[in-house]
Amino acid sequence: MFINYEHDNHVYNVTIERRDNQFFITYDNNEYTVTATEVKPGQLVIQLAERVIKSIISQGDDSKFVFIDGNIFKVKRIELTGRKTTGKKEGDLNSPISGTVVKVKVKEGDLLKKDDVLLVIEAMKMEYLIHAPYSGKIKKIYFKEKDQIEIGQLTAEIEKEGD
Repeated sequence: MFINYEHDNHVYNVTIERRDNQFFITYDNNEYTVTATEVKPGQLVIQLAERVIKSIISQGDDSKFVFIDGNIFKVKRIELTGRKTTGKKEGDLNSPISGTVVKVKVKEGDLLKKDDVLLVIEAMKMEYLIHAPYSGKIKKIYFKEKDQIEIGQLTAEIEKEGD
């Protein structure tokens, strides 16, 4: 999962991968192995190498407050920079993840059935299949193999069968 967080007017780019009970967090080209245990709702015990960190997380209106070792951090998730904002309309298909397009299985003009695979996107060494939400005809494909794609970007336009 790719996340951008803002704290004190600075944007931090973070990648988080969960394997079993551990989280692998990449920040500033360094990977950290972290385990986190929820003691009670909103209270976490986080272990980072030999360091044990007790924290409390509180939800605000548009941000979270994280209390660690007497310090208060106001953190809010922000949209990815460079993300294309598109109005979603029926027949469009927006990417649910960020990653690299490794396979385009359709071309413009192809007829497809509901659940046919349109694209394969790789993110964090995992492949995600992007399926057609309904049967129809491919009007336009916006990506080719090896292109980078961000969450929310329009991948294809599909003309719904019967329209």
